[in-house]
Amino acid sequence: MDFVKTREQQETFWNNKAQTFPRYEEKEDNYEAGMLDIARKHGVVFKDADILDIGCGSGMYTIRLAKEAKHVTATDISKEMLRILKEDSSKLGLENIDTYLGDWMEFESDKKFDVIFCSMTPAVQSEEARTKVMEHAKGWVVYMGFAGRMESNMVAGLYKHYGITPKKFHDAPVMREWLEKRGIDYKSYPVDGEWVVPRTYDEAVSNCRDMLFMYDIKPDDEILAANIKPCLDTESGKYIERTQYSIEMIIWHA
Repeated sequence: MDFVKTREQQETFWNNKAQTFPRYEEKEDNYEAGMLDIARKHGVVFKDADILDIGCGSGMYTIRLAKEAKHVTATDISKEMLRILKEDSSKLGLENIDTYLGDWMEFESDKKFDVIFCSMTPAVQSEEARTKVMEHAKGWVVYMGFAGRMESNMVAGLYKHYGITPKKFHDAPVMREWLEKRGIDYKSYPVDGEWVVPRTYDEAVSNCRDMLFMYDIKPDDEILAANIKPCLDTESGKYIERTQYSIEMIIWHA
């Protein structure tokens, strides 16, 4: 989401997004568990590691990592995302997570980490930010980014109504190109699938507003209601957002 330009815009966007953002789930058969399994199968060792989680969000991965790591340092620009992480990790009695509130480029530490974890974060999209990742890495780096597709049924009609051409997310190919220019060996693993998220009416409206905020659109309430209505599951009473995605996990060793 690199077109949310200013610091204030970033904080506002992610603090708002935290209200409807997925949280850690105590499951071993969900998306996050599966992605970590891919990393493990290709050599990444999280157990007893000192881990840096950049752009940790609500802590969906942070908490999983902390359950087997020696220590996790989690950074994010959103105080609301970190509040959720602290709330959920506290309920589980985890005491090996430290958080840092701020932009990644403001983070200061003399440490080098066994594993640096970056999942779907705009924090490492610049030359300087990627270089800083390498400065703090002494072991594995696990990066996950979009590979051209993120299509939500809940906002598709709104994009059409407001004449928006949705941005194509190509974070992963750009990261591969950056690594190749520097002669850094990596392995890439494509993952295609669908996220299915049930939402209340208010959550669905808030989610749509957040997405349109990125295009400087303030939608009309009636237009919002009309566009999310087809997503209603009458049996559950929830509005079902289905997002088709293409992601790449890129792994390299410092």
